[in-house]
Amino acid sequence: MEYDGKFVILHRYPDRPDGDTWGLPAGKVDADEIDEQTILREIKEETGYNAVKEELEFLGDYVFGFPDLYLEFPTYRLKLKQPIDVKHKLDEHVGYKWVTGEECYAMPNLIRGFHDLLERTGYVKNR
Repeated sequence: MEYDGKFVILHRYPDRPDGDTWGLPAGKVDADEIDEQTILREIKEETGYNAVKEELEFLGDYVFGFPDLYLEFPTYRLKLKQPIDVKHKLDEHVGYKWVTGEECYAMPNLIRGFHDLLERTGYVKNR
């Protein structure tokens, strides 16, 4: 979710899986969903914004292999026409903030693969 050159990131509780890290609104695909339905649901659940399919721009399907985990990230951009009041899910996230790609990349506690995702999607130049 972008507005005015910044996008929203969410801070996970320390006691959650991948805790005390920052990441994008995201989640697992339910059995009866396609990727677009999942991201629309997750945006609503995690930010309170009721997005529609026409607002989504597909950026790519990115794969990350970690020793203990395989992740597939179908990635979308949603450019907002006006600022919104983010209503993050209090039982999942400590807080949120709006950042530029460079500000985000400089953060040490991003969720696994996020630094690489910022490079692959062009939000920062390859390092």
